Parts: sequence; structure tokens; C-alpha cells
Amino acid sequence: MKPELHRMQLFAQIVESGSITKAAERLELSKSVVSHHLQALEQHLGVTLLTRTTRRQSLTEAGKGFYQRCAEMNKLMQLAEEEARGSNVELAGTITVTSPHTLMSRLVCPAMCEFIDRHPGIEPRLLANDMRLNLIDKYIDLSVRVGDLPDSSARAVKIGELEQLLCAAPNYLARKGITLPVTEAQLTELDYIANQWEGTKVERRFMVGKDSSLSYRFHSTRVGDSVPTIRMMALAGLGIACLPRLAIEAELSRGALVRLLPGDIGLMAPLWIVHNYGLQMPHRIRAFIDHLKAKADTMAF
Repeated sequence: MKPELHRMQLFAQIVESGSITKAAERLELSKSVVSHHLQALEQHLGVTLLTRTTRRQSLTEAGKGFYQRCAEMNKLMQLAEEEARGSNVELAGTITVTSPHTLMSRLVCPAMCEFIDRHPGIEPRLLANDMRLNLIDKYIDLSVRVGDLPDSSARAVKIGELEQLLCAAPNYLARKGITLPVTEAQLTELDYIANQWEGTKVERRFMVGKDSSLSYRFHSTRVGDSVPTIRMMALAGLGIACLPRLAIEAELSRGALVRLLPGDIGLMAPLWIVHNYGLQMPHRIRAFIDHLKAKADTMAF
């Protein structure tokens, strides 16, 4: 193998480990050997890939593009190895998945636990985050996302729809002197608790039956960074919120939260598995996508 190919793999490990020291530990090499190979690679390319201080390292612009190619090469090499061993070999390796908090606890984590029970060689990394993390920057294999997807090079598999409800605590409505059902004019005047990704000016489109819809615009005066946080803020009577039904079922059943709109007006958001793999996808990733989709099919969102 050309030494540059080996050094590309080593460079990817340095980036993913976060430092030369940690990369050397994972590769069971001395720090000086790893540093030597990195310097030789940069000399061969004629560019600086990493800027390093005593406290941190960061990719240069050239390093960012080069790392993406190195990561792609590593994925292809791993895929070739898996295919050569055959599909009957036990699935093994790391799977990194991110999703919103509610879906992590109700869907992704239970599905991963079942998957590992069948394939003990799988090493999970589960990242609960309501923000949409960058798959490449965070070294993520799969992202479970809710709602419309922005244009990107990523690929997506739809696995269902998530029902979301506009709700509030009864004591908040009482303080505002509002009785149900709430009118459109009243809704726009209420304090809206937004998820951080929604921004300050929020528009929500609700379906009325199957053929028509209503759009409501809100100005968020309170912001949370996760569904559990927003649920707590709504329960405390800080305003109205649009939350997944499966996250507030208990609160609805005991009357701690109430729906603001009639039952025939609802918001159904598409649920996706997003990834950056093409047709050449590692067996473990494809198998977990299939398992997660099957798990979602059995659930009522």
C-alpha cells in the first residue's frame, strides 16, 4: 500500500479522536510516530491540514475537504471488507445515531437495544439533541428527523408521521381569561414557547380533515432547547406550545395540559431517517435502518 493511503487513514483518526495524543492511544502508536506521519502527509500534499496548539486542534479549509475524502475512503474500505467476509458474518462495528429527545427515548434507544441483543458486536453512540446536527462534522451515521427537510446532499427514508398538538396548561388559559376552543385571533396573542430550532417567528400549518389546512403565525416569547424542557415550561403555565402527542399523553390524560384546537385539526409531521450513504452502505447500517423502520411501523405516533 502506498504510504499516503495509510497516512490518510491515520489523518482521519486524528480528526475523529480530537488530538494526536488520543489518536496515538487508539492506534497503539507513539505520539511521535503519529506526528511524523501527519507532517509527511502535509509535506506530500504541500498544504497544512491541521492547525495545532497546546490546547486544541482545528481543520484548515484544505483539511476539511481532505478529511471528507478520507472518511469516504475509510467507509469504502470498511464496506469492501464486510462484503468480502460475506453477509452471514455477525454484524459488528460502531453505529452513531442522533434524534430529538422524545424519539430517542421512545423509538431509537429501544430499537438499538433490541438490535444489539441480536448483534452483540454493535457499538452504539446515541446522541439526543433536538437541534439538527451536521452528520459529517459530528461523524454521525444516521439522524432521525421530524418535519420538512432542507435541500442537501443527504439521503432520507420516510418511516412515518408524528402527530403534534397545540397545548397549554389550564391555569395559563385562566390567567388570560380564555375558554376553549381558542380563536385564531386569541392564539396569535398568546405567549408561544418555541423550540430553539424554530426561531422567533413561527408558522405552523394544521390540517383540517384531509383536504384543507389552517396556518397560524406565532411570535415566540419563550424558548427551550428540547421537548422535555418545553413540556416543563408549558406545565408551569408559561405559554402555549406545539408538542408531540406521545410526549404529553400522560399530561393530557390527567388534565395538566389541554388541547387548544378541536380534534379534527391536527399537525402531522413526516418522520425521516437521514444519512450520507449511497448504495454502498455498510451491512450494519442498512440492517439497523431496516430494524428502525420496522420498529416505527409498530408504533402509534
